[in-house]
Amino acid sequence: MTQNLNDDCALLSPLLFKDKRYIIAADSFVENIHFKMSHKDSNFLHPKPCHYSNEIDSKVLSKYTKSPTPTHKDRDSKNKWLSYENLAKKAFLVNISDILSSGALPQYALLSIVLHKDMKNTHIKEVIQGITSVCKEYNIKLIGGDTMCGRELSFHITIIGRLIGKYLHRDRVRNGDLLAYTSIRKGNLGSSLKTLKKLLRYGTNKHILPRHVIETTHRDSRFALPFLRMAFLKKSHRLLHACMDISDGLANEIKRLESQNKLTLLPYSTLKKEVYQSGEEYELLFSFKEKNLTALQRIADSTRTQIHVVGKFGRYKPHFFHTIQWHT
Repeated sequence: MTQNLNDDCALLSPLLFKDKRYIIAADSFVENIHFKMSHKDSNFLHPKPCHYSNEIDSKVLSKYTKSPTPTHKDRDSKNKWLSYENLAKKAFLVNISDILSSGALPQYALLSIVLHKDMKNTHIKEVIQGITSVCKEYNIKLIGGDTMCGRELSFHITIIGRLIGKYLHRDRVRNGDLLAYTSIRKGNLGSSLKTLKKLLRYGTNKHILPRHVIETTHRDSRFALPFLRMAFLKKSHRLLHACMDISDGLANEIKRLESQNKLTLLPYSTLKKEVYQSGEEYELLFSFKEKNLTALQRIADSTRTQIHVVGKFGRYKPHFFHTIQWHT
């Protein structure tokens, strides 16, 4: 195994797999860290016995997809931020994002899930529906895992991906490289932070935070369901030197790249605070030769993606970004 603890993934030894090269990534998605829920019984000193561990194991591994998707009326009204279905989807998407940004396509997954003791069967079905939906969309085979009952809902996911070309390390930025990130067309980063601030202040009050912001694939719902740039990456990976996803905010990711590559970024323009502070965007952040900018812009146009050039790497005076902490 090729180890680099600064990357989101690890490259498995090619000696194990003939002509194919695989990478592996693991991530956790934990209640009260990445999302908030509300349960009727908050007394965790005397938890109720859990009887559904084997049930969800067998249902997930047997591709339990025939049950209809629960309606909004079926969903727990005390669910503060997202439906259980969207929680399961996002838990997988943030992990898939690590695989894609490293230059690979996801193929296999292992899932260990801790279910809250107060979850109802309808909630469990939503979780299963979310898992199977994402696995089907990205052609991922769920090959194992574990299910437990605990104090907080959490997903612990390991994904194995197959490289489509070279492995995109974070520490491959070259002196003179440009740095750019992706976004929706005619859009920019910032919607995730905007949504999070409203959720923290108002919860899901429908008069303040429209439901489409947190429950659909609307352009303002990036916090709920990240849109992954698979099509752009497939066509552009040969032109990239280094790549990662934006999970902790653009400013934090730039600092990481500067530190790992011992280079400094010279920004081309002043970025808005909400653009460089917004985390959990899961857009691609990548470096490349300046001469390849036109080719990348053509690829972006063909995949309905927009790219924003942030600046140029070199031996410059450090630039200060005011960062905020997204994950503890």
